[in-house]
Amino acid sequence: MNARTFAIVNAAGCLVLGGFILVQWLLGAAMEKDLHVARSEVINQTNLRIDAEKLAAKLQADVDGLKASIESIRADNEEKAKHLAEEANQSAALHNGLTQAQDQVKSMDEAIKVRDEAIKARDEKLKELSDTLVATRKRLDEAVAKLKQAGAKTQ
Repeated sequence: MNARTFAIVNAAGCLVLGGFILVQWLLGAAMEKDLHVARSEVINQTNLRIDAEKLAAKLQADVDGLKASIESIRADNEEKAKHLAEEANQSAALHNGLTQAQDQVKSMDEAIKVRDEAIKARDEKLKELSDTLVATRKRLDEAVAKLKQAGAKTQ
């Protein structure tokens, strides 16, 4: 092997080693990125677990509070059932009163219709009388005017 061939082989070997180093560096960077993602996920999972434990403790306290209040709710329900029965009786009485009031309103509506028709007829009659009065007044004014003319001619 001569020096020139050795230099070419050496250069090719350096390129291969440089490529190998570059591949190793890229693989290391990818592994570092994967490791960072995995660590982030572990941290997130730990935070989620802690939050879930806190939520579980809070929910357990809520359940205990709810259990304690169930008895008072049951007692209230019994009282409200009695009150509801009383209100149902009152509601029935009010319904009967409402039905009677509706009947009275219907009667009043009919009376109002009759009154409105009577007022309408009266208004028409008053208009006719007013028209007649206006015509009579006009004739009277004409007669007075003629009398004044006649009186003015005789004087």
